[in-house]
Amino acid sequence: MTHPSLVALGLTFGLTAFCGFNASAQTNERLLQERLISPAVYELLNSRGANTREKRMEVMQEACATRQLSPSDCEPLSRRRRIDPD
Repeated sequence: MTHPSLVALGLTFGLTAFCGFNASAQTNERLLQERLISPAVYELLNSRGANTREKRMEVMQEACATRQLSPSDCEPLSRRRRIDPD
């Protein structure tokens, strides 16, 4: 598996484990307000019309695999949450 594939896989597991089903019920704006996504991710999701959990994950995986986002945006979210508990 290539590095971008591993990052995408980690992102998928992190997003699913950290946000669970709550993320699917939340808007992109709410995810941003709760610091579950960065402003760059928020802009990306909105520009691609990613409003469901499945579409968000698809867009994030693609963006991370093609390095459209910073490495910190592509880390599993559960790891980021431990570093910044706010």
